[in-house]
Amino acid sequence: STWHLLMVGESLKSLTSENIATVHRMNQDQYDRSISWKLNFQQTQVFQRLAAELLPRVPELSPIDVMRCTKSFAYLKWLNLPLFEALAQYVLEHCDQMTGVQLCNIIMAFARLNYQPTIGEALYAKIHEKLSSALIEMNPFLLVDLVWSLCILQQVNPFYLSQVLDLHFFQRLTEGTQTQKGVNYMLKLIHINTTAQLECSDYSGPYLPTGCLDSWTSVTKKPSPLGSGVREALQTALGGQAKCRYGVETVYGWVIDGEILIDSENRPLAVHEYTASHIPHPEGTRSLPFGAKRLAFVAREFPNYNSRSRDLLGRFAMARRHLQAAGFLIVDVPYYDWLELKSEWQKVAYLKDKMSKAIAEQMAQ
Repeated sequence: STWHLLMVGESLKSLTSENIATVHRMNQDQYDRSISWKLNFQQTQVFQRLAAELLPRVPELSPIDVMRCTKSFAYLKWLNLPLFEALAQYVLEHCDQMTGVQLCNIIMAFARLNYQPTIGEALYAKIHEKLSSALIEMNPFLLVDLVWSLCILQQVNPFYLSQVLDLHFFQRLTEGTQTQKGVNYMLKLIHINTTAQLECSDYSGPYLPTGCLDSWTSVTKKPSPLGSGVREALQTALGGQAKCRYGVETVYGWVIDGEILIDSENRPLAVHEYTASHIPHPEGTRSLPFGAKRLAFVAREFPNYNSRSRDLLGRFAMARRHLQAAGFLIVDVPYYDWLELKSEWQKVAYLKDKMSKAIAEQMAQ
């Protein structure tokens, strides 16, 4: 195909003939991942050349090649806007010739990169029309991936939400599933549930049972070095552990590296003493004082971003939206800032400055 020849001929010139022969023997999923792996040295010039060569050829591609192209760039975390605009236009014009699986994979790729087409309204109207009759017979895991991706892109509607938040669907998806795959999909359902609660005012249910929201907390991972560094600096900035909650596992399916509570005068409060509806089992009983604010410190790791960019990938952009909608002031701590801070004093000063700016921005709104 045009896509196959272009990718092998123009982008993989550095591969040996033996490796190229291996590529031809792969099935398509292995091929997509191989291309992503071979190019995963993040060389900007190669990606730019690849996008420039492919752009004028987009109208010549078949629907399956468009899907493969979009998926491969998503694996690489590389968002070239002119190319993706052309791919989106292709999908709009050829939507009727594309299968449901192809459309789902394209939406999932757009969501990974948090790509919002300029023709989004027309594009998603067409896609919704095409997919609406296919949801009932869709593979349940693919359906969750689709709805989760639409949540990231803010293109989900009550019809999609009701399909996956139904209790019978949840039980069918998770019953007897103790594998990592089952855990991952349960977490995606919680993110979908959070979207339904916080971002979809026209949705009236069903929602996941409360017990489902508690069950994911036992699978969270240990903090990264960046997350640990943020926690240590926060503890120093606040003068102890009593005024900060660390590694907060929320009912929204997201972990907050550090949470603090401040009063109307911006003075830290003993966060553990106050009610907290965002955690499964809060220990505090005191009501929040008038004017109190919750701040969420979130460590932003290198893998959270698009390649060669400071734009968050879709998953992390959605997490930020959810926490904001839940009432938090977000204090992002990106890796590229933290690496420049050499001393403990610099790290503490940095966090205090970021906190002051977050409060100032909220007051200015």
